[in-house]
Formats: sequence, C-alpha cells, structure tokens
Amino acid sequence: MYLAGVNIGGHFSQIEANTQVIKDPFDNFITEEDIRKIKEWGFNCVRFPVDYSFFTLEDGSFDEERMKKTDRIIDFCSDAGLYVIFDLHKAPGHSFAFKERDENDIWDKKSANRKKFIDIWDMLSKRYKNRDKILYEILNEPVAPEDNMWYELADEAIAAIRENDTEHFIVVESNLWGQSSRFVNMKKYDDEKILYSFHFYDPIVVTHQMAEWTSFYKYDIYRKKTFYPGRPEGLDDSVRAKVEKLDNHFATWLDGQDKEWNIDELEKVMKPVLDFKNRHNVPVLCGEFGCVAHGDPQTRINWTRDFMALCAKHGISFTYWNYKNLDFGIYDFTEKYADNPNYQNDERLDKGVLGELQNGILHP
Repeated sequence: MYLAGVNIGGHFSQIEANTQVIKDPFDNFITEEDIRKIKEWGFNCVRFPVDYSFFTLEDGSFDEERMKKTDRIIDFCSDAGLYVIFDLHKAPGHSFAFKERDENDIWDKKSANRKKFIDIWDMLSKRYKNRDKILYEILNEPVAPEDNMWYELADEAIAAIRENDTEHFIVVESNLWGQSSRFVNMKKYDDEKILYSFHFYDPIVVTHQMAEWTSFYKYDIYRKKTFYPGRPEGLDDSVRAKVEKLDNHFATWLDGQDKEWNIDELEKVMKPVLDFKNRHNVPVLCGEFGCVAHGDPQTRINWTRDFMALCAKHGISFTYWNYKNLDFGIYDFTEKYADNPNYQNDERLDKGVLGELQNGILHP
C-alpha cells in the first residue's frame, strides 16, 4: 500500500483553533469541495484527525449526530476515491501535550479511560468495517512512560478491532510523539495489515521556529528566523539550559539541533525507521510532517523538498500536516497569517509547498 496525502486537522480535532473564524465549523471548515481539491491535486489519501470528545458524551455513550458528521467526511472521501485514515487524535486518559502527559492514566490497565479507549475502537470498527478505503489509526502521538506500555495498549486495541474487522489496515505509531528514534523498539506484528507510522519535525528549531506554543518562544529564549539548509544561529548549550530550567519536557527536543542541517542529516534522523522497514519488509507511513508558516517561504520549500525526496527514495507513504490553517496549512485563511509571505495570493495558498508535495508523489 502506498499513500500520498494530507491531514485535515482542525475539523473534528483541535477544534478551538477554528470556532472563532468560521461559522458552523463542523459543517464548513472541511467541505466536499475541499476533498475534491485534494483529489485534483493528485493525492490519494486523507488523514482525518478526530478527538474522542467530539463524539463521546459525558456518560461515555456516543453521540450519533456527531458520528454522522464523521460519516459525512468519510463519504466525501469515498466519493472522491480517496483512502481515509481515521486518526483518534486525542483519546480518553491521554494527552500528548508536554506538560499534561504525566497525568495520563490510559497506561493503567485498570483505569476506566483505558476501557473507554477500547470501547471506542470496538464501536468504530463495527461502524466502518464495510467501508472500502478506510484505515484505523489507533492513537495519535502516544507518550507512554515506557515503549512496551504503549504496545501493550496497542495490542488490546488491535484485538478489539480484529474481532469486528480483519480486512482493513491498522496504523500503529511509534512511542513519544511518533519519534523516528523509537523505532529501535517498535514492535513487529504478525498481522500483515499493520501500517507502521512516525512523525517528522526535525530539526525542531526550523520546523517550529517562532511557534508561540513552544518553550523556546514562550519564554523568549530563542526567537530567531531559522533557515534550511544551514546551521541554526546562536543555538548553544545556554539555550538548552534555559529551556531545561523552565520546561524540562521540551528540553530533550533540542538535543542534537546545533549542527549543519541538510538532506543527509534528515536521513540520519530517519535511519531507525528505514532500518525497521528494510529488516521486516513492511509498509511505513509518515503521518505528520511540515514546516511552520512562520518560516521563510524558501525554507519551507527547501525543507519540504528534501523530506519528500527521502520519502520517495525509500518508498514511504506520507500525509502532510496540514491541509488548512493550524500554523502549517497549505491554505491559511486566518488573520494571524494575513500578511505572511507564504500566502500572498487570492487563494491564500502556499503554492511552493504544494508543488514540492506533488513532485514527491510516487507513481508506481
């Protein structure tokens, strides 16, 4: 299986980003026209992030009207001939936010949230088992204290899905936000319909430069335009020490950042994924990657071009983050980026990034 597509984050996940700028966002943020556009651009897949809270009521039951809204998006994808990855982006008892992950109780085998998580996948696999082109991504960016704790939970979710559906692919991401480095401990499943996934945002000071939610920006430690290829300016041990003092969770992301970055360095970061893929001859997906819109237009183009070249070289499927808005969009209609040089046309479309994504699509 080879997938080439985009995320439609912000529709039924991370919803707060769009409720203030779009009327009736659950109906209007992503429309059938958007899905058709994705198909016209040459992609064959949409990753569809959905937060459990979007369709789960306080008593733990499922909101049928909300589920019909997810059906609607899947129908749009089916009509366009696109695969759709149903990504459980946020799950009960699990947050991938740096400062919240210590509170996660989904790893407790006796927790009510763990049972809710399994119940969700029982429901979803029953609902969608007869769909033609659907994949189940059981959890976005797991942040288990130990890798084996994540794979034990994944085993339970896979078993619940396979009770209802033995045909569709299941997407399993590596631990700790899908880091490629965690592929050294990635579990190889006997199930031949597992798609192994990672996320890629290296180097973080390029892909997340000037991003307001990062510690190095929030605490005014490192607010620099960072160009690619090249070496980040002024990124020394003192920067890491300051971040470590204020937000130790984020500090580890700065390890190994102070060097000359180019396509060869990106490939080195990806090596654990490539080794696993080649050793087991299994399909691999990069479920998220991208460079924030704060980046210089040429930096976004250069970084995307190099990453796409690596995906093509190694036969890796991809879904770019993100189709619209959320700081990484191919499109962006927010006031925040009204004057951003990446979107200075009537369509508010980053044509450079789109072009590199299209150029990187494999055509077997």
